[in-house]
Parts: sequence; C-alpha cells; structure tokens
Amino acid sequence: MALWRWLRTSRGISRERLPAASGLDQIPDREGDRVQGLRQGVGPAYQRRYTARIVGSSLDAPRLMERLRADVNAASPVEFAVFDKTSGHATHLDLGDEYDVHMPGPWDCPVRVVERTPVSFRFATLQGHVEAGEIEFRAKDTEDGLLFTVESWTRSGDRLADVLYDRLRMAKEMQLHMWTHFCGRVAEMSGGRMAGDVEVRTERAEITGDGRVNARYPTELAAAASARTFTALARLRGGRPLHPRGVVLDATLRLSGTSHFWGVPLLDDTVEVRGLARLSRSVGMPPPLPDILGLALRWQQPGDGAPTTAELLLATTGHGRLSRHLLRPAVRWGPGFYGSLLPYAAGDRHVLVGAVARRAVPSGLGALARAIGEGPVPMDLVVATELGPWERFGELVLTGPARRDDQAPVRFNPARHPIPGLRPAGPLQQVRRRTYDAVQRIDRHAG
Repeated sequence: MALWRWLRTSRGISRERLPAASGLDQIPDREGDRVQGLRQGVGPAYQRRYTARIVGSSLDAPRLMERLRADVNAASPVEFAVFDKTSGHATHLDLGDEYDVHMPGPWDCPVRVVERTPVSFRFATLQGHVEAGEIEFRAKDTEDGLLFTVESWTRSGDRLADVLYDRLRMAKEMQLHMWTHFCGRVAEMSGGRMAGDVEVRTERAEITGDGRVNARYPTELAAAASARTFTALARLRGGRPLHPRGVVLDATLRLSGTSHFWGVPLLDDTVEVRGLARLSRSVGMPPPLPDILGLALRWQQPGDGAPTTAELLLATTGHGRLSRHLLRPAVRWGPGFYGSLLPYAAGDRHVLVGAVARRAVPSGLGALARAIGEGPVPMDLVVATELGPWERFGELVLTGPARRDDQAPVRFNPARHPIPGLRPAGPLQQVRRRTYDAVQRIDRHAG
C-alpha cells in the first residue's frame, strides 16, 4: 500500500528550483557529541523546501507547533518513518532531545533537536544517519491562514546513501513522498485544509574543500553496505546478527612476553590480569554440524595510570601463512586454533593475535559448560606478523562457573575498547568498526 501511494502521488508533485542561492550558510558548524554535519557527508549538498498553505485552521502557528511537538508521529507516514525518542523529555519535543527515525530496510537515522522556538524546531543528524546536515520544521501565521514549511540542508551520510540518493534517485523519491505526506497531515492536525498542493523547491550545490579522497570510496561503500546488512539481520535476530547465543566464563591472562620487543604492553609485559570471555557459535548451527566458533575477551590492561579496558575478538581460523587469514568452521571447542583474522599495527609492523586450545572440548554450549565444570580450559596466547611464525606470549585460562547471557547479553566492541599499543589496521577493520557501531546502536535502542 505504501509503495503504491508513493508511485501514485510522487509523479504528480510539482518540483521547482529555489530562486535563491543554496542557503548552505544557514547551517552553522555545530559542536557536540556525534553530530554529523555537512562536512562529514559525501556528494553534493541539497537544500529542499516543502511548503503547505493551510486555510480554515482552528490553530495559530504557535499552537500548531505545540501540537506537533507533542507527537511528531501524528504527522509522519509511519509506513516510511517512525520517530522513536531515545533521550530527553518523556512527552514533548524539546531542545537536546534525541530520536531514532526508523525507516524501511536497514536504515537507522538518529537525530538531535538543536534549535527550538515557539513556531519552529530543527534536527541535526548524528553519526550513523543516512544523511548529514539539518532539517527544520516551522509554521507562520499569514493573512489567509498558515504557512507550514519543512526545509532541509543535507548531503548523503555515506557512499552507499549517495548512490541511492543522487544516482539511483530511490531515496530521493522516498524522501519526497515522506515530507509531502507530512505536510498534508499537519494541515489535518490544524483543523484546516491545504490550499493547493505542497510546493517542492530544490537547490543542488557542491561542497568545496571536501576532505574525502577517491581512494577511500570502495572502503566507505563496503562499510556502509556491511552496516546496512548487519543492522537488518540484527533486527531479525533480536539484536545479534551473529553469535546469538554463548557461554560467559572467567578468564585469566598470564602474560610472559616474547623474544622480541613490540612496544605493546600485551605482548611485552610479564603480568597476570583477569577478565571475562564469551564463547559462541557464529551462525548458530546445531551440533554436531560445523560452525565458526568465536572467542571474545575483555580484561583490564595495566598501564602508567588507571587500568584500561581492552577487548579482543578471535574466531576459528587456519594457522598457516595463508589460512590464518581465512575463517574455518570447527566441530569442537578444542583442540583448535582461534585467530584475530584481521591485522593490527604494532609500530610499523602488522601482526595477528591468536589462541591455541590444548584441551579436548566437544562441540555445543552444553558440552562446553560441562567441560568447564570439570576443570579449567587452558590456551596458549600467540602472536605473529602477517606471514611470520607464531610465537607464544602468554597463557589464557578459562574457568567457571559457566553462565548463559541470553537474558543480559554481554557485548564486545574492540573499536571502542582497543588494546593499548595495537591499532586496527587495514580497510576491513574500518568496515568492521562501522558495522559493530551500527548493530550495537540498534541493540541499545531495542533494549
């Protein structure tokens, strides 16, 4: 029904260029956590203005905007967009409030209220939004009634959105339908009716001084596609697209160093630290079928100041010079090899980190819990350059009690809790970071 309405109405909407200049000077450089301004976007910038002339209204401009602030969803086409408040006042929209605008498919569009007057309010996009920029909603009293306007100054938030919006025009048409419908619903909320159709005016402008370079295009496109895909899977699988069920254990890392100096505390220090581990099956295939097995670690790494939370994600891979870069399904937790798969930069060297399980542990989460009940599961911690030999730098010991985290999931994000001295290296690490941030934002809001 929504698709048919879009196809039926969008063709008949009048579209014109704005008579004035692009108006991008109306967007200040916003400061604040996670704000995604025009400079953080890609592609051309668009100023779009949707105007509805309303006659016969029983409300003046301030009272109309007060009603809209009380329930933005009352005017939104909910089959295309639902405003979900994630931070701020419990009822009315106010300055500083944050919303997630949920759209069809893997779209997650966080915004923040950055301006509010009696007759207007304005959203700024936040990191992860499909667009970068701002959008304003305002009403004005006229001699004939009311003038309601939705005006945006935005560009695409990433390369994938740029393809869908500026090249394939798919997102542009969906946006057109959304805001023209919004204007019509506002007219109904006012108690009046629209005089004529919604006027749509657009101006396109290039952003000078764009700091993005063409060489990053494939990485950005892959990161955007990965984030969209895995957020869609996360919604289908209750927040976790992969490794949906696991067992959480206590972990002890007994670090002993190597024959080389890496300049990395994890690889150089002689110390014992404690943390936790989560073992899980990636796809969730039932035993005895093979699956990619995951080992996630979190610990407090000592330093000059307060200890730093560090995280490491490992999965069953090969251990050879080539196979260490490939995932390998396994049928049992041990013996086996768990590798980081993606490289880290230790100074000017790229390294991989791994763990070698020595004890035999059969497949299945239940079997793992029983094995832990019988005694600790030891693993050798190893490090290697991308093509070099593996060298032991410590021991990992997993102990019970084993506990399931179905009700209170334990989340890991190594991009937010990096290992001191080990910097994620390579384009696939950038893709993984974007994907983890997008998926865990979905999970936090679902929670």
